[in-house]
Amino acid sequence: MNNLFTYLVELNISLMILFVAYKLFFEKDKNFIVRRIYLLGVAVLPIILPFLPASLKMPVGQMAPISISLEGVTILGAGTATGGASALSFTSVLLLIYLVILALGISKVFLQLTHISHAIIHAKRFEAKGITLLESKTLHASSFFGYIFIDPAVAEEDSFSHILEHENIHKREWHSIDRILVEVFVMINWFNPVAWMYRRSVIENLEYLADSAVLSKGTDPTKYQLSILNQYIGSASISNQFSSQIKNRINMLNKNYKLGSRWKLTLLLPLTAIAFFIVSCTDKDAPIEAIEPAEEIAAEAPEMEVYDMVDEMPTFNGGEPIEFRKHIAQNLIYPAEASEQGVTGKVIISFIVDKDGKVVVPDQKTNAKIVGKPLDEVVVAAYRKISEDAEDPDEKYIQMLKDEAIRVVSLSPDWTPGKKDGKPVAVRYTFPITFILQ
Repeated sequence: MNNLFTYLVELNISLMILFVAYKLFFEKDKNFIVRRIYLLGVAVLPIILPFLPASLKMPVGQMAPISISLEGVTILGAGTATGGASALSFTSVLLLIYLVILALGISKVFLQLTHISHAIIHAKRFEAKGITLLESKTLHASSFFGYIFIDPAVAEEDSFSHILEHENIHKREWHSIDRILVEVFVMINWFNPVAWMYRRSVIENLEYLADSAVLSKGTDPTKYQLSILNQYIGSASISNQFSSQIKNRINMLNKNYKLGSRWKLTLLLPLTAIAFFIVSCTDKDAPIEAIEPAEEIAAEAPEMEVYDMVDEMPTFNGGEPIEFRKHIAQNLIYPAEASEQGVTGKVIISFIVDKDGKVVVPDQKTNAKIVGKPLDEVVVAAYRKISEDAEDPDEKYIQMLKDEAIRVVSLSPDWTPGKKDGKPVAVRYTFPITFILQ
């Protein structure tokens, strides 16, 4: 789940950088072909960047990472574990919302494609000006890959030749590829308003490109604008609607913008480099020069370098961290003496999933470099009161809670180890366990 959220953050950072550049440098450019190429790059590059090998990413020098904190569990004085095992975590709820809306968006696109496919199969064919057309009153004047849909009633109008030429340009230049790509892209990033602005820009530019091509054939601009205004505005579709963005199309036809130079496409290179650098800066697992453990400790155990964030985080029982919380909740026992004395609190325990997938709770015999600190500076189990107003319990009862947390985490079955640059490595986690009384 962490990897998915990280990917989406990186994807949308890259999108925003590239789209802001589009608004700054291409908004008043009438070279619509160059604009189309750039907009396709805006969709493709952000998808590629997060998948670049971690070895190519530039580490952020000397930035101390923070260990991943798993969502914890709560154990009641009666001995019943609650919280993490049965309840959905906040991140799980976010993931569920994201996937539900993504599924709805993909379903909408699928329904549109199904509607178009049905029309392609069942629509009557007829010829006009040497072009095979498909009759459709619902799709109006639109195109999809090699097919052009026309309402037969439009064929009798004076503006028919303009409509046909416009849609034929969409067909010849495969504008449907752009439309499908942008629909999928915006569904993946539905939560980002910039993605919807990007979608609008792609649709508008395809219309501008077709309008410009029609006028370049000597069509009278005034008559062409009138033919645009006379079109019925149909429902939004993944096909290229001739009637979409009418106001903006007419405005663009009347603007005296200059034909931009192709050199603007070279902006993709430095902008990609900037996005690449920012995405790289999210890579917080860069090794930091660690303080060597004392020699007497080093002699007792093999050295282990521990990371806080890696390319592939460890997994427990092949699932999300909630599986680990379930295991802890099922095996925790509230210390009887602490319960009798009314001792409550939260224990935050630090543990390591080593390169073999075994859970290690650090102690003085564990020889490890942990985020630039010698091991004896790492707090293994910390205690916090649930309420600031509560009295401080006796230290021996606090130790009972700590010992129980250490015990149950130490008994964890093996994990699937994390990987950095394709190799298994040790990863550190923190895990809170809350002891409360009914």
